[in-house]
Amino acid sequence: MKHLKPLRLSSSGLFALLLAVSGAAYALQSDSKASITIDANKMTYSEKNSINVFSGNVLLTRGSMIIRGDKLTLTQRPDGTQFAKVEGSPAKFRQQRDSGNSDVLMINGSGNTIEFDGKTATVTFSGKANIQKTTNGDLTEEISGSKIVYEQNTEFLSVTGSTADNGSNTPRVQAVIKPRKE
Repeated sequence: MKHLKPLRLSSSGLFALLLAVSGAAYALQSDSKASITIDANKMTYSEKNSINVFSGNVLLTRGSMIIRGDKLTLTQRPDGTQFAKVEGSPAKFRQQRDSGNSDVLMINGSGNTIEFDGKTATVTFSGKANIQKTTNGDLTEEISGSKIVYEQNTEFLSVTGSTADNGSNTPRVQAVIKPRKE
């Protein structure tokens, strides 16, 4: 794979650039109707609070969405929706996106904490947050910061920068965007 040259942008510059290059691809429609399945080494459950805590080699799947981590706290809300908080070193996320054609679009992400809100179809990556988008296995975009909020239904990203390694105290977002193939 070719090495992509990093592009450093302010948060507002990144939003404009992402809006310009992002295609109309969303999480698979079938994922929202799929049941959540969780595998782990251990589970505790508080029926009174509707909270499950899973630990050890946690694997959450919902359709094409896969989240892995060390610990998962899953809350069932009164309206039937779930809120999941996955912790790991790092926790990892993967989901196929609808492409509207034969392309296989994937989004992969990681962070020390991943929160999935089933009600709003929002995934939040915190602590060394990173997202990579691929088309047919080729990297097309990579974004990193201290926090990334990914809205699955609209493919909207909100990124908060991390303090740069160069000693600057100004938080920065990093985006690498590969040119489209003609």
